[in-house]
Amino acid sequence: MTDDTHYLPSARLPRSAVREQLKIALRPEVLLKLVNTTSEPLAILNPERQIVYCNEACWRLAGLSSQDEAIGLRPGDLLHCVNVAERPGGCGTTENCQFCDLAQALVKGQEGHATAGRCLIEGSLTASAAGTDYQVRVTPIPEAGPGWVCYSMTDISRESRRRALERTFFHDIMNRAFAVEGVADALVDESISSTDREDLTSMLGVAVRGLVEEIKSQRVLLAAESGELAVDPVQLNSLDVLRDAVRTGAAFWLDEDARLEIELGSQSVDFESDPALLGRILVNLLKNAIESSEPGQTVVTGCHRDREEVCFFVHNEGAMKPAVAARVFQRSYSTKGHSRGLGTYSVRLLTEEYLGGEVSFQSAPAAGTTFQVRLPLIARPRQATDTAETTR
Repeated sequence: MTDDTHYLPSARLPRSAVREQLKIALRPEVLLKLVNTTSEPLAILNPERQIVYCNEACWRLAGLSSQDEAIGLRPGDLLHCVNVAERPGGCGTTENCQFCDLAQALVKGQEGHATAGRCLIEGSLTASAAGTDYQVRVTPIPEAGPGWVCYSMTDISRESRRRALERTFFHDIMNRAFAVEGVADALVDESISSTDREDLTSMLGVAVRGLVEEIKSQRVLLAAESGELAVDPVQLNSLDVLRDAVRTGAAFWLDEDARLEIELGSQSVDFESDPALLGRILVNLLKNAIESSEPGQTVVTGCHRDREEVCFFVHNEGAMKPAVAARVFQRSYSTKGHSRGLGTYSVRLLTEEYLGGEVSFQSAPAAGTTFQVRLPLIARPRQATDTAETTR
């Protein structure tokens, strides 16, 4: 009798025989083989949140050479989270850990509830390094005892970046486009006076420049994340740079109920940096401060010299909630909710990865929020790649 197939054998076992084979499939060595063939990292944690077992995808993700090297580590230790060095207990014990979705999922899992969440493991700012968005799933294992859980992770970084860019496009860029459209429509009206026409023409110029700046900002961000952004340092003056940024911020985002001021004691400091990148950094900080201010509040900015550095600051009267402050520099997190963009993330990326500086902030209810950018007087720019893109 010939086998009726064009490729694989057609013969099947009866279901009763297949059920008997289940005993083979449930052998520990077979199940381990199954677990190690999956591309999704997963691990079993004891009540102390330490790894007792992890599959090959998990320890390879961490850059380890064997499972044994992962035994006893906690998830943040394994993934080189930037926060683990802050306290001796490492993963789960730092101030920022209370806002980590993985830590929160582990707590619920150890309480007996299967749960899922999104977690950013922040190791480096550039997309080529370990700043990665994960979808995490935690499942209790009561058979092993109280507090035992299994967790798995799926890398969703690409999807998160795509959604973030779409949000920015559909909100910021489309808003600029609508402004251009609105002014252009008004200019078509032949009944408006010459004075109104001049005002509208000026408004149209501002709206068009704002639209172009939004598009350029996204282009610069993409180039920066891929390591393809060229840095062109020249001699600059701190007050000149700051005044340019304030003019841009006032033209694009300031409304009649807000005020933007340069601190009277600001110092004139000569230094080297890339004017286009620094301008984007300061404008982003001013934009965020303006958008975070209530009507009638004042945004204050300034600059001074501190030894061999030039320091810029932007202050607004409002304070960030602790959960916002803990994530303010994360790429996929926005201080303005799910509909808004990447301002503080790009500030840190450009400042620290490309201009050789540092960015920090302080926020408290009584004092408000202050972001500070510190840059060396003599530029220490990152070396560009052969395919580097200009910032102009």
